[in-house]
Amino acid sequence: MKDSSSEHEFAIIPTIVSGNQETVVVQFLKTARELVKQAITLEETQEIWQKVNALEALSKKFRLSKEVQLDATELRIRIERRLGEILSQKTKKREEDVKEQLDKVNLVSDDLKSVRPNRRSFTKNELSKFQRLASTSHEVFEAVITDLRTEAAINRQTALSTTGILRAIRNEHKKDKEPLFSPIIKPSDNWNFSTVQYGRIDEKGREDRGYIPGEIYANCFWYYVKPSDLVVAPMAGSGQVLRVYETRQEWMGQHVYDFQLEMFDLTPRGKYKDLITPHDLTKSFPVENPDYIVIDIPYYGMVDKQYSDKPEDLANMVLKDWQVAIAAIAKNCALAQKTGTLCTIISPNYRDVANGLIVMVTDIIRYSWKSAGYILYDKAYSSRRIQQHQTPQMARMNNHAKANRIMLTDITEILTFRRI
Repeated sequence: MKDSSSEHEFAIIPTIVSGNQETVVVQFLKTARELVKQAITLEETQEIWQKVNALEALSKKFRLSKEVQLDATELRIRIERRLGEILSQKTKKREEDVKEQLDKVNLVSDDLKSVRPNRRSFTKNELSKFQRLASTSHEVFEAVITDLRTEAAINRQTALSTTGILRAIRNEHKKDKEPLFSPIIKPSDNWNFSTVQYGRIDEKGREDRGYIPGEIYANCFWYYVKPSDLVVAPMAGSGQVLRVYETRQEWMGQHVYDFQLEMFDLTPRGKYKDLITPHDLTKSFPVENPDYIVIDIPYYGMVDKQYSDKPEDLANMVLKDWQVAIAAIAKNCALAQKTGTLCTIISPNYRDVANGLIVMVTDIIRYSWKSAGYILYDKAYSSRRIQQHQTPQMARMNNHAKANRIMLTDITEILTFRRI
């Protein structure tokens, strides 16, 4: 039941002319808080809101303390949330009831304007804001209004407002709402990335070494690796694959899971080299029963002497020796894997513009893995453009390719085989 004395006390806001303006406003705000608790209808709550809105304006006009001004603003926003709750309750019951209730409180009725000339109509924008406040959980609303009030109390340039509250609430929701899938993961077999998040891992003084954008590894893992799988990168190079694995929460979206990653290389290098075990893949496979193998092989003819001076390094081999080594690697992968498991090989073809030599490297890879006991399971493509330095030399190479009628190699193929 309503407290009639409190209602009477709050019935008229006096003109504040004496020296006790702040005391009067504080008292009226206290009364308003009690009336809000008792208010049931939209009409009652609207009347309290209108008076608190006036108190807020008076507190600013007479430059009362920041604390009192914030009290008035906070109460007004809380009443707006309450108005939104009442509107939402009515909407759930029946839309016709909402319209009838709005008519009663002079939100849409012209007749009531003449009866209650002091009550103004809410705009559609205001009503929308009230309902958005009401739709916010209690925990989020209280956290946001507390944070913004504290910030406003400290910073004179910051004001507490309904718009600011709603903006902060949206930001909180964005934090909580992770995308279902990451844009790093491509929905097609065109794995090109306008912005590269996992770029080159350069060593001081050695920026000429090849690399693939880590996004390729991320897509391989997404499409071909299951939770708890044993994944082996036997040509891990500088450890790009590990960097991608360690930040998997950034590209797995809402489906983050773990798998086991092991890395090997003939010549480990870079910041992760202590985590990469030395191993010659042409001799044997380093572990048994890998569920998935991913190999970014040294591109034939493009990276001579870039990784080492070792004759057993694929990067340094002539074509005949390179083919023999590739066949041995395919056989070693097959001996280690069980039926149904997958193996991905990443490589472009090779064209020597100056000498007119064209080597269909990916055909050699397909033949080698097929001969070893695999079938081609899947294939994707990625541009090598971002792997090359865009310099004046590239422009000269483009002209050279056109003049010699030998195309430059731009596309990397990501070939995935299934053990049969």
